[in-house]
Amino acid sequence: MTDDTTPELIGGRYERLRPIGRGGMGTVWLARDTVLGRQVALKQIGDFPGESEGETRRAMREARAAAALNHPNVVAVYDVTEHAGTPWLVMEYVAGPTLSSAIRERGPMTPKGAADLGAQLAGALAAAHRAGIVHRDVKPANVLIGGGRPKLGDFGIARAGTDDQLTQTGLVTGTPSYMAPEVAVGDEGGEAADVWALGATIYFAVEGQDAYPSQGNALATLRSISAHPPRRPERAGPLEPVLADMLSRDPGRRGTMAQVLRRLESIAAGGTAGTSPAAARTTVAPAAGAAGGVGAPFDRQWSAPAPRKGNGLLWALLVAGIIAFAVAAIAFAATRGDDPGAGESSSTTPTSSEPETLTETTTETETAEPTQEPTTEESSESSDETSQESSDDAPITEEEGRSFVEEYFATVTSDRDAAWDMLAPARQTDRAGYDEFWEGIASVQTEDISVDEEASTVSVKLTYNPKGRPKSVETHTYELTRIDGRIRMTK
Repeated sequence: MTDDTTPELIGGRYERLRPIGRGGMGTVWLARDTVLGRQVALKQIGDFPGESEGETRRAMREARAAAALNHPNVVAVYDVTEHAGTPWLVMEYVAGPTLSSAIRERGPMTPKGAADLGAQLAGALAAAHRAGIVHRDVKPANVLIGGGRPKLGDFGIARAGTDDQLTQTGLVTGTPSYMAPEVAVGDEGGEAADVWALGATIYFAVEGQDAYPSQGNALATLRSISAHPPRRPERAGPLEPVLADMLSRDPGRRGTMAQVLRRLESIAAGGTAGTSPAAARTTVAPAAGAAGGVGAPFDRQWSAPAPRKGNGLLWALLVAGIIAFAVAAIAFAATRGDDPGAGESSSTTPTSSEPETLTETTTETETAEPTQEPTTEESSESSDETSQESSDDAPITEEEGRSFVEEYFATVTSDRDAAWDMLAPARQTDRAGYDEFWEGIASVQTEDISVDEEASTVSVKLTYNPKGRPKSVETHTYELTRIDGRIRMTK
């Protein structure tokens, strides 16, 4: 028997203290276990309107998946209880920030530090994969930093090999910027997708920015991931070849999580990345014994889209043309007898039985007289820069403005790190105040959206649904702009 002053206990045991965040499928609370006298994290599943039995099943699957992983780098699940008809997960409380918050507040990690963090997470994921569990939502916001040890949490959309996928209605589960290319185009994400997402997480840790920044709406971000390579890292150092493999659009090139673990451990210990799990792809197969080839750190995916079909033939024709030109020039000079260097040139003339000499001659010829390839790339880079400048000056269309506002207010109550990244730098001045405000809001509905394309502004009617308080309705006008090709909220 309790009186009105007795706090409500979840499952008759856990006293809620305050909300501390949101996971993939529900609100996370700091709570006190009244039996054991320790702090725990509670996550209620089913607090969103219209949730079905499928979400409940997914919650129970998270409990089974995480509880089965007794690993120091996985947030432990202590209990599953039911309260008021909905399930609650009782988890280990990690008193520390997310990796996302830590990097944004403290700056990027060193390559060795990021390799050590990545190795610990790879160990946790390798254990999950051995148990037949794919996490499917690895990202910086799901990595908690506490006591000097990263812990991977939120197995809310994890899937064991024997479970249903639970996405038959077309629901996209996961975070767009951390979805592997094959998942971005609608394929099922397996263990290789976790490798890709971990690579994107390590990239964020060492670079301080996403490999694929948000494009303003989820579909545009997914399209970018499926069609373009990630931007080349600038601070990764010895991590670069590992990231090139992990973020490859070819799942077979990424390697297994166990292979990634060994490579990251080597870098964290001061060594090198070691051999790539798969042969690096090149446009022309190198001669036997030539430098490069198998084990080369990465192909051209960092700086240009994947090679189109026919590039190998183009290079072969180009090399053949150079050789033919060189042979003809030498023959002409020998006939005229007026080229004192003809004997030296003919000594390096390649034959079909000397592939290594062919490689050397081609390199020398390209150095002395550049082919059209570099010129085309330079032209393309220049064109890209001009295009980017033009893109930033382009007005915000009605469709873009509407999509951005809907996306922002749908994101801000579920993933504040992602929403914060949708703000222009001028608005990113008080993260603590931003978090404090949005922690108290359960959801926001958007209505009556109107876009002024000429002024790049969007007016919207917002219905705030605070936690434990009556809803409020307000109308606001926001100014949008493009920064580096992305739409951001400036005012």
